[in-house]
Amino acid sequence: MNRKIIIAAAVAFTLGASSCKKYLNVNTNPNVSQSATLQTLLPAAQLYLGSGLGVDLQITGGFWAQYWTQSPSASQYRLLDQYAPAQDQFSYPWSNLYEAGENFYQLAILADSGKAKQYKAISLLMQAYTFQLITDAWGNVPFTKALKGAYGKDTFNSHITNPKYDSQRVVYNGILAYIDSANSLINPNDVILPGADDLVYGGDMTKWQKFAYTLKLRVLLRLSQVDPVTAQAGIVALYATPGVAFIGTGDDAKIAYGFNTANKNPLYAEEAGLGGTQNLVASSTCIDSFKSNSDPRIGVFYELGLAGDYEGLPQGDFNSTVTTYSIPNVYVAGDAQNSASSKAPVNLLTSYESLFLQAEVAARGWVPGDDAALFHAAITANFNYYNTQITATSGSTGADAYATYVAANGYWTQYPAGGTSTEKLRFIITQKWFAMCGNQSFESWCEWRRTGYPDFLRYSKNSLIGNQFPKRFIYPTSESTANANFPGLAPLTSNVWWDVF
Repeated sequence: MNRKIIIAAAVAFTLGASSCKKYLNVNTNPNVSQSATLQTLLPAAQLYLGSGLGVDLQITGGFWAQYWTQSPSASQYRLLDQYAPAQDQFSYPWSNLYEAGENFYQLAILADSGKAKQYKAISLLMQAYTFQLITDAWGNVPFTKALKGAYGKDTFNSHITNPKYDSQRVVYNGILAYIDSANSLINPNDVILPGADDLVYGGDMTKWQKFAYTLKLRVLLRLSQVDPVTAQAGIVALYATPGVAFIGTGDDAKIAYGFNTANKNPLYAEEAGLGGTQNLVASSTCIDSFKSNSDPRIGVFYELGLAGDYEGLPQGDFNSTVTTYSIPNVYVAGDAQNSASSKAPVNLLTSYESLFLQAEVAARGWVPGDDAALFHAAITANFNYYNTQITATSGSTGADAYATYVAANGYWTQYPAGGTSTEKLRFIITQKWFAMCGNQSFESWCEWRRTGYPDFLRYSKNSLIGNQFPKRFIYPTSESTANANFPGLAPLTSNVWWDVF
């Protein structure tokens, strides 16, 4: 299986870039210049991030948030579906995400030397984003002494080949510091601005500012259960920031793919590398929930089964003889035999996630706001994000489909505006789960761990750990064999720091 990224493509990304997976560093790749530039480091790092998030985190999140399950006609992810992944299951995302972090770290150093403050701001925000993915997946991880193997600014902070593991509290404090540092640098009118080399926003620093505020809101809300005092205080201060604005319609942070035949969505590239085998099929947990609410988004996220209906398999039921199940749609890169999957983006932060976050803080009473209006605005944003796809699959515009959906009065549209914050949170997070189906799967799984919602997930039929759910990734073999400061394996079922359920 060829799991490789050819980072040389980042040099010419304005013409398209490869998304296969190879763990090369732009400073040592013999195929590219040995002198890294801002314009090569930024897209290279973003490609590493897109690969780590768009393949392994997307697949694992898809299984463990119960959007997808293993096809009975294949076997690639059976152990994942049985809650018994091998240690090396998570070697690739670990490598890709730390490669991304390393390149963002180098970018910050290079930006400093060239007085390119906007590049440094992006590098800090991307380091914050990347380390949140890493720590949310594995828990305690190398952070303060990470990325210092050969590129430190001084003797004390370089050539650290056995970085210590930091607690998640330390990592989260560092993430918030990265965001604040980036905010102090952002200036849309700066002389030196990125352009097409910025694969997320094309150098639009106004959008990066919104990204920074929205990411901070996500990070603080992740602490809502384990440290609500800090979370609330941070959010109140965030909302009091002069000019604060969050991601809205048209501000979605994503990496687009499909510019040419070499530039494929990384999940589709993975599927193509497996010979086009359809390993991913629809989980009945999600399919049944969509259908019970007459939710038209089912046609965006899944394809019709052979019987002409949307059908899923019970989670982990890969021994089934049923052949009429649905598969993930091309719009989430899930159809392994349809090249249209190559055009699906990898989403980092979306307008609908932003609005669900805002609805939650209002529902908790931490800041003023109409939580019911924000709840419905978030769902509307998801329908609008997939407007073209909804039109293609249902014949209605996103706006019309949303109106019909609400008029049908399905259970999950009946927001308890007069209810308790707990009742409201249940609806907000469950609707977020619907919205993120197959397109922000890892984040959805994180939100399930944080809140316990949706509260109708089912144990895998072939679980090898009994009636338990996985709560974290396993550290890769490379850490247990090569890092002298490795703390030992944590059980798959043990909670990470912010997960108190």
